[in-house]
This record gives sequence, structure tokens and C-alpha cells, in this order.
Amino acid sequence: MNRYLSKPEKVSLTRIMLLVDVLDQVIADYQKAKGVDAEFLKYLRTCRTWGMKALKRRYDFLDLDAAKDFTRHIHHMDIIFVPNDKAQKYYKIVQDMAGSICLTADDFEKLYAGFIPKTCAKCHKKAWKKCLIREVFRKYGVEVVNTKATNCPYSYLEAGIDLEEWARQWALMNNVEYDKENMWESDGEVHETPEEAAD
Repeated sequence: MNRYLSKPEKVSLTRIMLLVDVLDQVIADYQKAKGVDAEFLKYLRTCRTWGMKALKRRYDFLDLDAAKDFTRHIHHMDIIFVPNDKAQKYYKIVQDMAGSICLTADDFEKLYAGFIPKTCAKCHKKAWKKCLIREVFRKYGVEVVNTKATNCPYSYLEAGIDLEEWARQWALMNNVEYDKENMWESDGEVHETPEEAAD
């Protein structure tokens, strides 16, 4: 299996974790109830056990960073049902939080798509684990471009992605005119560390 999680698989694994968590709560509730069938409880526990085994099996295939990132994101997640008429109110609360910058997912995607041609698309860093951009991508759960990567999973070079074709497709998806002349060029430098890149 792939060493990194794609966006659809993150959704699937989240659902499995949610299912296992809900089963834990359901089992606890049934254990407190009277007259519950023993076989019924046994099957519920079996579901939970095999769900946990499936999760562990998938984690065993993951790159250590990918496993840590997914676990960290899960620990910060909670399910909240917000009525449509209150959605704006909650958005305003987040906007007003000190130190928060509210950015829509669409704007965030446009932001990193704008600097990918100068960075990830041409990067061949030896010290890719220290890359500041990779750190931000990991923090915000940006989908990797290469789930089978042996080096940086955001490296377009290793993924075999053609930069010009990628830029053309991105322009098409975002309803903007493709302009080859204005595609950013790499500075040609191989930055070994974030400190060196800042110099």
C-alpha cells in the first residue's frame, strides 16, 4: 500500500476511526443496560477489534511523518453539526480569534498553486525533510502529489509531473488564461537547509 495518504483515503480512514470510536461508546452504553444479549455484545466487540486491526495494518505501511500527521489531525478533529442559519456566526467567531487568519480552502489552494512552479515543481533538495514549505503543507494537510514517494511526497520531479502540463491544467480548472511566458523560473539553487534558503 502507499506510504502517504491521498485526500480520499484520509476521508476513508477518518470514517473508520469514527466508526471505531462510535462502537466504543455504543458498547459502553449496552454494557450498562439490562438484559442485553451476550452474542450481540460479542459481535459488537468483534467489529471494534477488527476495525482497530485494520487501522493498525494501514498505519504499518505509512511513512512515519504521514502517520504522525494524520494522527495529529485526527486528535484536533471533532464532529460539529451547525445549522445553516448559524454558519455565518461561527465563521465570524473564528475570524475574530486573535492570531487567526481566515482563508477559504479555495484561496489557500490558489496561494500554494501560485508558488509551486518556483518551489516543489523544480525542487531536488537533499535536505527535503527540513523544507519549510513541506512543514506548512504537512501542518495544513495539503494532499501529497506522490503517495509512493521515497523522498519528499510533494516533489513534482519525483512524481514525474510535467510542470507545463500541470500549469495548463491548473489554469483550465481555475478559469484563467494559460500564460507560459509568466510561469516562474527556478533560481537554480539547491538549498540544503532552511537557513541557507533564507540567506
